Parts: sequence; C-alpha cells; structure tokens
Amino acid sequence: MSYQNFEKALEKAQKCKYYTTISGTDDLTIKKSEKMLELEFSRQLIEFYKSYGYISFDGNEIFGIDPDDDSGILEGNSVLYALNDREEYGLSPKWVPIYTYGDGMMAYLDYSDINNSGEPRVVMAYYDGSKYIIEKVVAEDFGDFLYDLVNSCETE
Repeated sequence: MSYQNFEKALEKAQKCKYYTTISGTDDLTIKKSEKMLELEFSRQLIEFYKSYGYISFDGNEIFGIDPDDDSGILEGNSVLYALNDREEYGLSPKWVPIYTYGDGMMAYLDYSDINNSGEPRVVMAYYDGSKYIIEKVVAEDFGDFLYDLVNSCETE
C-alpha cells in the first residue's frame, strides 16, 4: 500500500496551497548524488527526483538534490545537507535528510532499515550536541511520509 500512498500523495500535493516544484531531475544528477552519498536511492525516491525534483506545499518542503551546488546553502538539498552533517556532526552515512520540521527536528530516510519493498523507513531525529537521537519512526517509507503530510495540508 505504501507505493499507492506515494502516488496518491504526489497527486494530492498538487491541490495543496502554495504548491511548487521543478520539472524533475536527470539521471546523471541522481547517479552523481548516489555516488557522493555512497548509497543507492530507493524506487520511490528515484521516481520522486525524476518526476518532481523537489516539492513545496502549504509550508512544507521535501528536499531535492543538487550535488553541484556550491552556494553553501544546505537547506533544501539532501546531498549537501547529508555530507555537511556527516562531517560536522557524525550523521549516519545511511541517513538522508528530506524534511525539516522547523523545531530542530528533521525527517531522514533511514537506509539502515529497509522494508520488504526495498524502501527505507522515515525517522524524526535531532542532534543533541553529541549524537543524533531518534525521536520516533514517522513512516514505513517515503510514500507513507508524503501521504501523511499532504493529508494535513490546506487545499486551494
């Protein structure tokens, strides 16, 4: 059901207030990002990047990827955010940041815990000054995470 939730979420997101996206990300950018992060993205994440690149709606932003960005701005870029936090704070190399809750909590794809469909779970975690603490598991996978977010958005 999670892939169905993924499809439903992306369809419903388009009806949320302030919906924006780009036209998607090319295969080369995806492969370069995977290489930099030293992991293979899941089916849902690859489809998300290819079709949307990133999305923003009703005050929520699901991060995109841009491995060539040299602006120094981490927010919104899963690749640069992950690489920075690995180096600076010891972020797990199996975690990919995808969303910020705005209160110090972040949502991460946790590639150390893959479900039967090959999708990583999504955890809410924060850095306590010495290590990352998982506050809770928020979804079985990316599709369920998106589905929960769009179901709470305001529509146009």
